Amino acid sequence: MKTVSFGIASYCVPCSAHCRYCLLSSCGKATGAGYDESTAFADRVIRELDEKRPDLNAFFYIGYCMDTPRLFDYIRFSKDHHSPGARFLQMNGFRSRTDEAFDELMKGVRDNGVEQIDLTFYGDKNYHDRFAGCKGDFDILLRMLDAANRAKLPAIVTVPLFRENLDGMDALSEALKDRKIKQPFYYLPHNKGRGRALQEQRLTKQEFDSLPKKIRAGFSKTPHKTEAQWLASGEVKDPETRNLNLVLTPENLPRYADMPAEEILAELEALDDSCRARMPGVAELAARYGRPDNQQLFRFRDLLLRWQQEYIADNGGTLYDMQDESHHFSVYK
Repeated sequence: MKTVSFGIASYCVPCSAHCRYCLLSSCGKATGAGYDESTAFADRVIRELDEKRPDLNAFFYIGYCMDTPRLFDYIRFSKDHHSPGARFLQMNGFRSRTDEAFDELMKGVRDNGVEQIDLTFYGDKNYHDRFAGCKGDFDILLRMLDAANRAKLPAIVTVPLFRENLDGMDALSEALKDRKIKQPFYYLPHNKGRGRALQEQRLTKQEFDSLPKKIRAGFSKTPHKTEAQWLASGEVKDPETRNLNLVLTPENLPRYADMPAEEILAELEALDDSCRARMPGVAELAARYGRPDNQQLFRFRDLLLRWQQEYIADNGGTLYDMQDESHHFSVYK
């Protein structure tokens, strides 16, 4: 399988929220290596890969959240190393601040070159705070959005759709109507991390088709089909490319600190190759775990993820799960 990009992640910033579908299963504390150590390592590795593997897109990012006093440093570092945080930031899970502090934050984000921020809402105020596991989070996001508007920093709003939050969409639209945002972006949630417990909340095609036109107009343009349609489509094929991601921790950073970048990349490719070798191909997974009568909607990547998770569960969890983003992982294209 061809590796097309290589990410280096350090989850060095704790998140104030405890969202029910957190793909990283955030635990409210930092688990990554320290910020300075992580960026020093990433700087070396990205520069080596830029020289020796110019065909590869290598980048660095932090998590679980952007709520760090080093945020402006991170934006500048991202700009120097063609990383995602240079122009776009997801800014969920922040602690509360005064309006003046939020204004200063948004102006600094803008002045350091970020072109757009993203804030995620889960529904009306009560539902959102329950889903986020953080009382007051809905109001914090609205205040951040207002601060971004005052700073003339473009902001988008993303909204995952669940069966249980559809009734709150009108209230959410009302809360957002006087604020300057583009058309909200609606999407179906992943099955990663804590999201695995929400599979029954995935919409069916009938439920999606009954949504208001304005929601369907803002829905993800990535192809979605029911599981039944994917199985009958003839488009169920093994992925051909991947993005590999090295997740830094205080425990593993010393081992990688002086390892040549190409050796680190080779180690992750071998790990992923080994995992795939122990995993049946897509056709066999579809035959074993596909549900030909299932009318729930999926991106194919998420449907394949569910089948792989079921295979891992059937084998006693003995396979390393390369889709689990809490440790080294791969994203198939």
